Amino acid sequence: MPKFDDQFITELKARSDIVDTISQYVSLKRAGSRLNGLCPFHSEKTGSFTVFPDTSSYYCFGCGAGGDVITFIMNTEHLSYVDAVALLAQRCHLPLPEDEKGDEQTRKRARQIEMNKLAARRFFANLRDEKQPQGLQYFLGRGLSMSTITRFGLGYAAESFTDLRDHLRAAGFKDEEAFEAGLLIRSQKNGKYYDKFRNRVMFPVIDVRGNVVAFSGRVLDDSKPKYMNSPETLLYKKSQTVFGLNFAKANTDGTIILVEGNLDVVSLHQAGFDGAVAPLGTAFTKEQARMLAKYAAKVVVAFDMDKAGIKATDKAIDYLEELGVSVRILQMQGAKDPDEFIKQYGKERFAMLISGSKNPTQYALEKLSKEHDLGEVAGRTEYVRQAVRLLAQISSDIERELFCGTLAKQTDISKETIRMEVERARKRYVRQTKEQIFQKEASGFKTQDRVNPERAQNLRAAKAEEGLIALLAHSPDKVAWLTEQLPPQEFVTKFNRRVYEFFIQKIGEGVSPENVLSVHFEGAEVAKIMQILNTVTVGEDVIKQMGDYIRTLKEEQEKKIGGQSPEQIKNMLKSKRS
Repeated sequence: MPKFDDQFITELKARSDIVDTISQYVSLKRAGSRLNGLCPFHSEKTGSFTVFPDTSSYYCFGCGAGGDVITFIMNTEHLSYVDAVALLAQRCHLPLPEDEKGDEQTRKRARQIEMNKLAARRFFANLRDEKQPQGLQYFLGRGLSMSTITRFGLGYAAESFTDLRDHLRAAGFKDEEAFEAGLLIRSQKNGKYYDKFRNRVMFPVIDVRGNVVAFSGRVLDDSKPKYMNSPETLLYKKSQTVFGLNFAKANTDGTIILVEGNLDVVSLHQAGFDGAVAPLGTAFTKEQARMLAKYAAKVVVAFDMDKAGIKATDKAIDYLEELGVSVRILQMQGAKDPDEFIKQYGKERFAMLISGSKNPTQYALEKLSKEHDLGEVAGRTEYVRQAVRLLAQISSDIERELFCGTLAKQTDISKETIRMEVERARKRYVRQTKEQIFQKEASGFKTQDRVNPERAQNLRAAKAEEGLIALLAHSPDKVAWLTEQLPPQEFVTKFNRRVYEFFIQKIGEGVSPENVLSVHFEGAEVAKIMQILNTVTVGEDVIKQMGDYIRTLKEEQEKKIGGQSPEQIKNMLKSKRS
C-alpha cells in the first residue's frame, strides 16, 4: 500500500472533521463528549457506534469496527486507501502530493473511468446513427422521449465484434486494459479480443460521484440472456452498486422506489418519480440497503411478485428495517412491472399505488393468509399461530393493538384472546432477542483478539500494556519518563509492543500518532488501537496510573519467568530483542 507523508495526512485529517464527515452517512446523537448512532457496518437496532471527537476516531462496541476518518471513508464508500485519501482531499480542496499521482491502482482506475466514458459516448453515438436504427427504435417504442434517453445516456452496442474495440484502440487503449475494464472478452480458441456487448440497447451504470462504472445491455427481442451486465472490475462491485442512485439521491422528499429493472427506473423517472432505483438484478444485498439508507427516509419496494421478486422483497424489508429505514411494499395488479403499469393506467394511478402501499406487517399478514385455508379450523388455527408470532415482534404498543384488532376480525376470534397470545409471545421474543444480542456481541469482541492473538493467554499483562498506550496518547509529554521506566522490549505481546514503539517514535518526531495510524497499520489493527484509546479511562494522576500499569506488567513478567526453564527464559529474551 502506498504511503502518504505523515505531514500530509495530519493536514488532511485536520481539514476533514470526523463528526461532519460521518454525519453525512450516520445520524448521530450527542451523549456527553461522544456521539452515538446505528453502526453503518453491521445490522443493529440499538446504536453501539460511537464517534470520539477528542481523538478524531470512531468505534463500534457491537462489531469492533473502528478507525479514523480515512478508514471510515474506505469502508463506507468501498474504496482503497489511496482512493479514500484522494476523495477526502478533493472534498477539502487539499492538493495531493505529486509522487502519489503515479500510483498504479489509481492510474488503472482513472484509465477505466476514461474507457467507460468513451464507451458510453460510442454507444450513445450509435443510437443516433441512421445506418443502425434498431436501438433508437426500441427505446422510442417503449415510450421513452429523447430528453430521457439523453439524460440517462442510453445507447446501442453495434452488431459488430470489433466496433468498440477499434474505437478504444484509436483512443490509445490496449485490448488488455479494455478486457480488465469488462468491455471486451477474450476468445479461448485464438486469444483475440472482441466486444462484450453486441446488438443490445445499453444502460450506463453511474455511481453517486457521476462516474460510469459499468454497463447493462438488454437484447432487442426475447432471446437469452435478457440482460447482460459488466463483470466486476476495479470500479464496479455489483453488490455495492444501485442503478439510478446518482439521480435518486437528490430526491427532495426522501423517498426511494426500489424496482427490479433498469427500464422501470428510466420509465418512472420520465413519469416524474425521481426516486426510482434498481439493484441490477433481484439479488438485493445488505451493502445496497446501506447505500439507500444514506439517502432515504422511506423506501417503497416495488419488485415483481413472482417467486424471485417475493424473495428479494423479503430481503429488502429485513435489511432496510434493520437500518432504521421506513419500508412500504407496493403490489400491482393488471401489469407485470411499473413500466407496463404506467403505460396502461398512467402515472396518477401509480402515485395512488404508492400512497396505498402496505407496511411490512400488513404485507406479511397478507402473505400468511394466502398460505392457509381460513375456512377450515386447522388452517385458521395455524394462521393465527404464525400471525401471533409475527405481531409479537412489533415494538410499538399502538401498532400491536391495531393489528390485534385486524386479526380478530379476520379470524372471528375475540380481540382479548388475540392480545393475550401476542403479549405472551412478545415476552418470549424479547427474552430470546436479548440472549441473541448478548451472544452476538460476545462473539464480536472475541474476534477482535485476532489482531493480538497473544492477548487471551496474557490478559492481565495485555490490559496493562493497553493502558500504557492510551495514557501515552493522552499525555505525550510523559514519553521520556515512561520509556525510561519501561522500554518497549518489556512488553509481553508483540502487537502492543509494536504500537508502543510506534507511539514513542512518532511523538519523538513531533507527530500525533493517532493522526497517522491508517498510514502505518492495516484496517483491523487501526480498529483495535482505536478501541484501546477510547475505552481506557484516564485518571487525574497520570504518572501514578502509569506506575500502576508498569507494576502490573512487571509482576506478570516475573510470574511468567518463574515458571520457565533457563532455556525458555533465554529464548524469551532473544524473542524480545528481535
